[in-house]
Amino acid sequence: MQQRRILLFTGNGKGKSTAAFGMLARALGHGMRAAVIQFVKSDDAVGEQLFFSALEGVNWTQFGKGFLPRDRNSPAMEAHRAAAREGLEAALAALASLECDFVLLDEVCFALGQGLIPLEPLLAALRSAEDGKIVVMTGRNAPEALIAAADTVTEMTIVKHGYEQGIAAQKGVEN
Repeated sequence: MQQRRILLFTGNGKGKSTAAFGMLARALGHGMRAAVIQFVKSDDAVGEQLFFSALEGVNWTQFGKGFLPRDRNSPAMEAHRAAAREGLEAALAALASLECDFVLLDEVCFALGQGLIPLEPLLAALRSAEDGKIVVMTGRNAPEALIAAADTVTEMTIVKHGYEQGIAAQKGVEN
């Protein structure tokens, strides 16, 4: 039996989710069963979801309402918090499930950083995940405790980005 792995892709640069979905492809290639749980995101027409959610062995769920209001005290924030709490419950279930080998928690760091979900239940679930489970987490501003819990952490940094040159998000690149 292989040991449990916890990987984290964070930072302000592009490529966090892209790296995580590359790992998902590897896991599926080895016949693993996967759960993809997306926090904050609500667009179901992005390339990775169109591709991976159609594959056998992938349970894909989104728990987001899209862009957060600028005013974090806005009454609209409660819908975002409620969606993220549902996502956390799905994440905890996937982490505990013997039917799931690979768990991808996309934008979980962002949800944590925005105060949409508490950190401690996630840390407890990571500590109790069984050997052989692969957990991949993404998002900006990863909390120090999550960095400490991971065995592999990569921080993506911006050197140059097309957005800075006025290039809009493009299918196959950003979505």
